[in-house]
Amino acid sequence: MAIRYKRFGNKNYAYEIWNEKEKETGKWFQRSKYLGVVIDEAQGIYEKRNKIKQAERLAEQKEQKILDYGDAYFFNEFLKNDPILPMLRTVFGNNADTLLSLVLYKLQGGGAMRHAEVWYDGNAANMLFPNASMTSQNISEFLNIIGKEKLQRNFFKSYIESVCGEKAGLIIDSTGLENQINMPITAWGYHNGGVEMETRLILAVAKESKMPLYFRYVAGNIGDVSTLTTTIGELKKIGVYPTISIIDAGYYSEDNIKALYEGKVSFLTRMPSGRVIYKSLIKENHAGIESKENAVVYGERGLFIRKVKIDLYGHPAFAYVVCDPVRRGKEISKKILELELKNDDFELQNCGMMVLVSNEDIDIKEIIPLYYSRQMAEQLFGIAKDDLNILPLRTHSESRFRGLLMLSFIALIVYLKIKAILDSNVTVEQTLNLMRNLKCKVYDDNSFVVSEVNKKQRLAFELLNFLVPKNNGI
Repeated sequence: MAIRYKRFGNKNYAYEIWNEKEKETGKWFQRSKYLGVVIDEAQGIYEKRNKIKQAERLAEQKEQKILDYGDAYFFNEFLKNDPILPMLRTVFGNNADTLLSLVLYKLQGGGAMRHAEVWYDGNAANMLFPNASMTSQNISEFLNIIGKEKLQRNFFKSYIESVCGEKAGLIIDSTGLENQINMPITAWGYHNGGVEMETRLILAVAKESKMPLYFRYVAGNIGDVSTLTTTIGELKKIGVYPTISIIDAGYYSEDNIKALYEGKVSFLTRMPSGRVIYKSLIKENHAGIESKENAVVYGERGLFIRKVKIDLYGHPAFAYVVCDPVRRGKEISKKILELELKNDDFELQNCGMMVLVSNEDIDIKEIIPLYYSRQMAEQLFGIAKDDLNILPLRTHSESRFRGLLMLSFIALIVYLKIKAILDSNVTVEQTLNLMRNLKCKVYDDNSFVVSEVNKKQRLAFELLNFLVPKNNGI
């Protein structure tokens, strides 16, 4: 067994630590036992506070309120062990407590910002982040502040240096943020098969770390093909030089491809099926593609991939003709049954096929995992919309809109960091809601006493090696 020391206030407290197997699951967990205030660390002398005196002291005090405690404590302990906390406090200065409180509010699935003050008053976040300003008016002003271009540049510079440094593989994708905001950045755009009033959110993700790197936004009527080179240009301005960019087919255009070559940026994208060169590649390569030398295993799927050298707008490139035999058989059968066949054999030749294109010579065994890594961006959009409630957008000030996106971006970063240390079967919101049920009583001298930890909470805290204080002294 080992002894661990933890400092609360101006005193050190000792805990005995040991490993124990959980009978129900067979998993090993770290357990702890409180030993007392450290009197002499070298001699191993500890003193427990007299429980009778403590009870008498608490009885003399007047109970002020009961707060949700465990979620804020968990959140704060996690951040204390992560380099993002000092970076956020440096960049956001006096506004850091407001930022951290609102990030926790979003992680818990908090709704409209006008309800944040009520949540804050009933949560121990008001003790851990006491300098937060959580009235609706102050939150609006806070969003204006963090929406400023200079502050956001400072944040991205510090953050990107901690995530990937100068060189990074990039995944770039965009999504529509549908809204009815009366601002120039809202316009009619094509979204989910229909036309919506929206703003386009563009996200750059680091391929290696799978962390979001950068965001920007444009009006909903600006197509993806017009935004790629600007996004890469802005990334270079803040110190990111892509080693390879994995981009959606929506960014495929002659201008973008030529700009990528001119900027010496390696890229991988899917070629749209309407291009003349696409049809030529399918017609020339569909026959005989199902051969042993083209066979590739991707997860539980068997694919055939043929690599072909091509001329792409005057530049050398590689086309990767991909055949999914299972999907091909289903699509051919469907077309025959629905009598959708036209006179052109291309309808059958193209069943179950796609073409990827890159200016890099990539092993056919690596091309599919590399391309599908772009799904990370789609997953992050899903988290932002479903778990962090980025929608609906209600603000009618562009500066507050930028601030709201910045707040959501930081919440997304913290969400992913917490998710990385949790069991894969447990969500961040589930964990915080479990911890939220751990309450504390606050007394008139601002001391507090934490209620008993239940089994699920104890296992979660022990899994993450967090020691829970009984009060603000022990």
